[in-house]
Amino acid sequence: MDKTKIGEAFGRAAASYDALAVFQRQVCERMLCLLPRWLPAGWTPERLLDGGCGTGFGSQCMRCLWPDASLTGCDLSSRMVERMRQKGFEAVEGDLENLPFPDSRFDFVWSSLALQWCRPDTVFRELYRVLGENGILYFSTLAPGTLCETGFAFSGLDDAGRVLDFHPVAALKERMREAGFTDIRVRHETHRMYYPDVRSALESVRGIGAGYAAGKRRALLGKMAWKMIQERYESLREENGLPVTYELVIGYGVAGR
Repeated sequence: MDKTKIGEAFGRAAASYDALAVFQRQVCERMLCLLPRWLPAGWTPERLLDGGCGTGFGSQCMRCLWPDASLTGCDLSSRMVERMRQKGFEAVEGDLENLPFPDSRFDFVWSSLALQWCRPDTVFRELYRVLGENGILYFSTLAPGTLCETGFAFSGLDDAGRVLDFHPVAALKERMREAGFTDIRVRHETHRMYYPDVRSALESVRGIGAGYAAGKRRALLGKMAWKMIQERYESLREENGLPVTYELVIGYGVAGR
């Protein structure tokens, strides 16, 4: 997976990200609601990392819980980092698979909808490395079945990768164990967003920078192909509109030493 292209895709979306990323904001709010059920009673971290911070939805959530803690954001996109800094957060550019921090730097790592862009074995080892003793990883990512409507609409039209190959929940849990995490907890939920037409459904993904997938370079599609895409997607219409499905995974693990 070309991390430079991923960073560029999200960088192009940085200016409009807050207005378009409705699902991303909802996921952070969902994580914020669930977290107190999993945290040890009275546990208060001092050093926080928002891994794959984007424009700072997760950082804002952590500020609500721990206003006095030191908080750092890290993102692959320099433009997202700049947006974080404009909001008053400390942030640095960096890759979750190769973080620019020393060992045991943080007590708590939050990462929302970023790990799907990483190799699970590599990223969980790296997140474990930067957590101190009994530090906590709390993340959300996506499982197979996500954007299934897009996959169906584009299937067979070219050999470009239109949807990421998301990792199964069981594989994520196993990679966490291998990295050293204990007290692993994972929750899987199906979420659907609805849109009035095909263009807005596709733009909801493309407009937040998430339109990159690790396939071959895409050729421009002709009018007949786009007509077929629209007809296929329209065949999925429900009462609330055209669905965009997200198979959401929320995970938790303790860095035991």
